Parts: sequence; structure tokens; C-alpha cells
Amino acid sequence: MKKKKLNFNEMILMFFLALTSLLLLTNCSDDNHEDQRSLDDRLIQEYLDEKGIEAEKGNAGFYYSVVESNNSGNQVKKNDILSVYYKMSLLNGNEVAEVPKTSENPKKFKVVDSSLIPKGLLLGSTLMKEDETFKFYIPSHLAYGYYSYANKIPSNAIMIIECELAKIEKEDDQRSLEKNLIKTYITDEEITDIEEMSIGIYYKLNESGEGDMPKKSDAVKIKFVGKYLDGTVFDKTTGSKTFSFTIGNESVIEGLEEGIKLMQEGEKASFIIPSHLAYDSSLQVFPEEVREDLLDNNLITQEIPPFSILIIDVELVETN
Repeated sequence: MKKKKLNFNEMILMFFLALTSLLLLTNCSDDNHEDQRSLDDRLIQEYLDEKGIEAEKGNAGFYYSVVESNNSGNQVKKNDILSVYYKMSLLNGNEVAEVPKTSENPKKFKVVDSSLIPKGLLLGSTLMKEDETFKFYIPSHLAYGYYSYANKIPSNAIMIIECELAKIEKEDDQRSLEKNLIKTYITDEEITDIEEMSIGIYYKLNESGEGDMPKKSDAVKIKFVGKYLDGTVFDKTTGSKTFSFTIGNESVIEGLEEGIKLMQEGEKASFIIPSHLAYDSSLQVFPEEVREDLLDNNLITQEIPPFSILIIDVELVETN
């Protein structure tokens, strides 16, 4: 188990350091050229004028127009969980990515600081109500800055994002949804002898152990395979390698630590862990395909998408 993937505190710190570096890059300008922010603003205004589009300018520097309003809808608030469909394109019309309503698979993010890239869409979403559709014109410093990706996102790209806010939920709604998803998964996969623990994780004993049960301050060594509900593996130990950590020092996700405290040395078990005991709202990235490249370039550290239910198969190798 790679610690950077399951050490939540370290992950957040690294993310903010990387984000600070990225913002510093986007704030830098060549004295011999027009300031990038001023250039982006001029280009957006010229685009809007050319297309005859009436748009308002947000305080942060992005522009927006209302495509479809819903005056009776609930207004977005801090800590809300938003489900959205979107279409992202460049100012020249080239499409970057799309999650259409016909997919019936909206993408989610939580309205908290640094929960979404591009940042401009996070800021813009706070102006919306449920069932509304807005079009955002986002300058590069609120999108991807100097970063470029393949032939889809050039450096200093201005983004146009049409966003439909399909649903607003609270944390309790998300927990209830995940609980139903887990129960459906257990039924569909015909998993037996699995127990829901009081903390909220699901525990299945696969092979009994005979050693001690770990307690606070104990050092443990484990082998593991971490998967999503669809079976995709996101991390694992290989061969004879083990992952070590100390119980109680918050170096792994809460659901995993609580699960291991239920085991005996030598035991093998599987845990299904809802997102609030794993990586919770994490960091959402639009489009999702960019995440891996951002990770490779050390611009973000969060590999796990927000609100991911995890399955972790564990062997408790040693307890000291």
C-alpha cells in the first residue's frame, strides 16, 4: 500500500503545495507581453461581442449567461453536493469533453474550497439553482493556467463550459445513496457472511487468523488490494511486499484502520468502505481523463475520485 494514496493528511498538504505552485505559475507574466488575465478578459469580451452573447461578469473574473433558469429551484450553498452534466470546449469551438444528460451518469463535487478543477466552474456553480443550466466563460487562471494536455487543452486555454445542475444533495443524502449502492452490490455479487459494522464499514472474514488483534499504537504490516465497486484496482501490494503503519496515527483512511482493528494476526478479510470513511469529497477533475496526467506531473495528489466506495482485501501479516 503506497502511503501517499491512503495518507489523507499528507495528501491534502501535498495538494495545496502543488496548487500553490500552479497558481504562482498562472500569476506569472512576461513584462514584454500583455498580462495573461487582461488578455483573457479581452478575448472573452471580443468573443461575446462577436457572437452577440449577453453575459455577466462574476467577481472572480469569469463570465456567465443563463441558458435555462428555474426560479423555484434550491440555491446552491456551501457544503452542498452537486450532480452536474457538462460540455467543455475551447474559445475556438474545439470540444474538450462532455458528460451529456443522456448518459444518466452526472459527475459530482462538493461546494468547498479546492474541490474542483477547473476552479472557475466551482465558483460559478454557487450562482446556480437546481435544474438550471448556465454557460461559463472561464479565463485560463481559473481553468488550467499554463498546463496543457495532449491536443485537447493548450496552455493558457480559455474554457467555455455549459453546465446543467441536475441535483443538489446534502451529506446525509450521499451516505444514504452509498448505503443502498453497497447493499445492491452485495446482493448482485451474492456475497454472504458479510456484516455491517456500527462505524459504517462492511466486514467479511475470508480466512481466520490466530494472532493478536491490533490496538492503538501497534505497528502493523498488511498486504492488500484496493478496488472500486466495478472491480478496477487502484492500488495493491505485490509479491512478498507489505505496507506498514501505526494504528492511531491517522496515516491511512479511517475505514481501513477501523477494519484492521477487527482482525487477528494472520487473518484475511474484505472491507467495503463508504466514501465518508475513505476519501470523501476528494478532488473532482473535469475532464476525468486529465487526472492521471496531473498526477504524473505532480500537480495534484488525489488519485481517488470524489465519493468513491472502496473495496479493500486485506491480509494482516504482522502486529507488534
